[in-house]
Amino acid sequence: MNLTIILVKIVGAVLLGWTIYSIYKHIKEKKVNKTKDQSVIESFLNNLLLYLWLIFLLVFSTGMIINN
Repeated sequence: MNLTIILVKIVGAVLLGWTIYSIYKHIKEKKVNKTKDQSVIESFLNNLLLYLWLIFLLVFSTGMIINN
């Protein structure tokens, strides 16, 4: 294997681990803090953006590991 391929796989594994940890932390915080001072629309948009970003990171980091 080429050195660049190994580095890309390592970076992908680190990103995947960080993303999984972020998802775990978000779920843990959501269970503890169910009430916030946000409007429904603001909460919906924040969560939508967060979940889209986490899905992108999951797909991107998995692709870095599998495709290279």
